[in-house]
Parts: sequence; structure tokens; C-alpha cells
Amino acid sequence: MSIEARPLDAHSTPVEVDELRARVSQLEDRLFMFDEVPVQTPFTLDVLFDRLEEMTAGLDRFAYVVDLSRVKRPNAQVRERLRHRVDRIRPRLAHVAVAVGSNAVIRAVAKLAAFAVGFRSFTIHASLDEAVEACRRALQ
Repeated sequence: MSIEARPLDAHSTPVEVDELRARVSQLEDRLFMFDEVPVQTPFTLDVLFDRLEEMTAGLDRFAYVVDLSRVKRPNAQVRERLRHRVDRIRPRLAHVAVAVGSNAVIRAVAKLAAFAVGFRSFTIHASLDEAVEACRRALQ
């Protein structure tokens, strides 16, 4: 995919924006998935969260899984945009489960970011399957 090659911004093509939007999917009723891009930018976060908000419109409660297993460490601008975007959905957010694979650096950054963002219910997992199960339990 072309979106893997470089950080995206407001000058991205419509095809790239569509590829980003396709990285947010519905796994089950009230359970969604973010397949995060390797190089996150405020723009990519906005596109992904805009799509999540579209997909969750009308839901009083939902959870999502984030695949961070292939990402690079986010910069301060990305972390700040994440805080802003999570604030918008926090009242309806039942749980966020992050899959980091074996990436110890991203595991540590995810813990710090989760604390800074103020997630009420958050877990970190080695695999996507574990992350999905954590969200299922939180939605019960």
C-alpha cells in the first residue's frame, strides 16, 4: 500500500485517505479495529478517528482494538492529537485493547500514552486475539 511508504498529511491523495479509512473496521457488534499505520501523524489519527466516529454513531457504548505491532514511536504532536480525539469519544468508550506484538518500546509508550490520555479501561496484549478477547469481556 502506498500509505506504508511515508507519513501522510493534508496533501494526501483521495486514494490514500480511502486506504486509511479502510484501516478501521467493525469486528462485531460494538467492537471495532484500528490497523494503525507505521508512521502516525495528526492527520492519520484524524482520518482514523473520523471513521471510527462515523461507524459508532448512535452507539451508547463500544470498544476498539488497536494494532500497534508495526508502528514507530509517536511524536508529541501525535500523542497530543490522540488525547484530543479520545476525549471526544471517552463517554461511550467501554474499553481499548492494544496489540503490540513483541515491541517493548511501543509497549512502554502505549502504557504512558494510555495514562496521559486518561483511558478508563485499557489493556496491552502481545496478540490481536488477546486484545479482541479483552474487548469482548469489557462489553459484556
